[in-house]
This record gives sequence, structure tokens and C-alpha cells, in this order.
Amino acid sequence: MFNVGLIDSLKVRVKLEKVKILDKRLITDYIAYYPDIETLDNDGNEQQKLGDNFRKAEPFTKIINGITYRFYIKAFIDARKLAHEYVVFQISAKMLKEKYFEGISADNYRTIIDDINSFGVLYISRHDFLEGLVSDIDICINQLIDLKSLKTAFSLIMHNPNSGKKPLLHHISHSDSLKKTYNLGLDFNKREKATNTTPYCKIYHKGFELLSKSIAFYKAYLEPMKASVIDNLVRYEFTIKAHKHKEFLCKQGFKADFKTFYDLLKARQDDLTKIAKSGIPHYIESKVKSKVNAELSPMDVAMQFYIENLIKLGFDQEKLLGFTYLIDCPVSRSRTKSKAKKLIDDLTNRDKNLTIQIQNNERSNKFLQNLGVNL
Repeated sequence: MFNVGLIDSLKVRVKLEKVKILDKRLITDYIAYYPDIETLDNDGNEQQKLGDNFRKAEPFTKIINGITYRFYIKAFIDARKLAHEYVVFQISAKMLKEKYFEGISADNYRTIIDDINSFGVLYISRHDFLEGLVSDIDICINQLIDLKSLKTAFSLIMHNPNSGKKPLLHHISHSDSLKKTYNLGLDFNKREKATNTTPYCKIYHKGFELLSKSIAFYKAYLEPMKASVIDNLVRYEFTIKAHKHKEFLCKQGFKADFKTFYDLLKARQDDLTKIAKSGIPHYIESKVKSKVNAELSPMDVAMQFYIENLIKLGFDQEKLLGFTYLIDCPVSRSRTKSKAKKLIDDLTNRDKNLTIQIQNNERSNKFLQNLGVNL
């Protein structure tokens, strides 16, 4: 469940003629029938005759133990300007219940279809569901990281944004009346405003979310989780919006050419991971290697490197030694690296807070690298 791309949610649309509608309220106007006049008490309809009120066809929505089941009819216009009616299913990994953290896959999708059919509102075969068209695909990557290191990771991102896209970055921070944090995260754009080059992504503390907004689901299917997991569980989500977004990703070299639900389930997990990791780099300033005077001594090169980069926050030990790639002479490079290591060790041995900070930075940078971000 960690550090790999998983299918978390999506919309599947199936042509209406492929679906057997059992409850006509889904597709036609209907009249509500009240077998007992008392059911109308206090709703303002006491003076109306039963059977007068037509209700519009409405989406099916049911929430069970924190799982939202929703499907509805929608017309789509094709290239020839003809309208076609589809049933749109909003599905999520929560429908897998105890297998939530597996993500939706070829091994478990049948559970979702069986649940949908069990409501007696419609019936769809597995084959026709697999042939449904997909959009609004959320791919997630779960990681374990402590709260302090997560906040450092957010700080690193906010200190290195693409200047034109910085207004699209928004902190997610919620606390209850006792000032206890119940969610923490970072939004990249808004779902409804996403484009190919400003896709919707978000990072948030999944453990906090399960114990607050999704507490009913957690208690029904996941409780208990180890404290070491739920206290440090952070999720990243990337949304593939629609067909044009998939085309854009394909042109960028990603294997995102899935049209149907079947195509999506066939996608390799490694490819899903790479697609998800393509999101945040759109919001980060490209890393440019420094140009230095070749006549400078190795230590002068080191000083120049530190002067430029220590302004930025979050160096770990690997980054503190990063300047050595600028030294061409192998002997000088080796000696300078050893000397720098000695200086770092001396500092951290004398100040344990620095040791803790470097370890914290290492976790933060590793976390971001797993999301495709190298600062």
C-alpha cells in the first residue's frame, strides 16, 4: 500500500441501453405515494392532494458506513452533435471496505459491481461495466512520514514554487475547538479549475482524515490500525481529468491511453505511479545547476554553493555534499567531500538538534522524491 500508485476513485459511464433499470425513478418523473397521511405531518404539504406532485427523475445516492454510492443519468454529445444517454457511476476504493488500501484493481473490482447491483435500482453486467468509459480518475500514493517532517516537506515546496503558479497552492489546515489538528495538507489548484499543465493534486494526512471526516468508515472496516501507521499515514492524490488530459499525458511519454474501465485495470502499477508523480513538478521551479568560475579553489566552490543554496530550507546530508559534483578533479573532489563530511559530523556531534534536523530533512526529501519532486 505504500509508495506505489493505486486507483482510488473515478467515474465510469455506460450507455443507458446496456443497463437494466429496475427502479424507474432513476430515469422518469414520478409521483410519490404516501401510504399513511401522517408521513406528511409538518412538511407543509398537508393541504395538497396525494398524487398531484410530480418529482423529477433523480440520482441514486446512498451512504452506508461512510461509503457514498452514487449513480445517475446524463446525456453526452458526440462529435456529430448527437446526444447519447449514459448511466454515470461514481466509484471509489472505499467500496472495497476492508480492502480499501489495495486500491481498485482487476482482482477486486467485482465487489463494487456486486454492491451496486445489490441495491435493486439497476442491474449491470461485469462485461458492460468493464467497457464503460472512464474520467476523473484519482491515483493515490500512500506514505508514512512523521508530522514534523511532513510540515518541512510543505515548507520546501512553498519555498520553491513556480512563481506563476504559486497562487494555486493552498494549505489545508483544520482544527477542532480544542485546537486539535484533524487534517493537514496542501492543495495544488482546484479540481474544477484543473488544466493539463495545472492538474489537480493534493497531499493530506490520511490518518487525521480517517479519524475525523471518515470516522464511520474507519470504525466499520479498518479499526484498529497500528498507531505507527495511522499517526503517520499521508496520502497524495493526482487527478486525470478527462480525455484531453489523457492525450496530454501520452504526449509527455506516460502510458495513459486508457479509454475504458478495462483499459485502466490493465495499467501497470509502475505506470500509474509515474503518472501520479508527474503532477507536482508542474508547480515547482525547475532545478538549474550552478555555473561557477573554473579558476576557483574547491573550497571556494563549496562556499559559493552553500551561499546560494543554504538560503533555501531543508538540506539533508546528501544535499549538503551536493556541491562536489562541481569539482572536476577526482582527487580534489574526494578530499573536499571528506573534509565537508568531517565538518558536518563535528557540528552534529556538538549540537544534537542539528542531527535531528538533518534526519528530519532526509525524511522530508525522501517523501517528496517519492512524489516526483527533487529539490
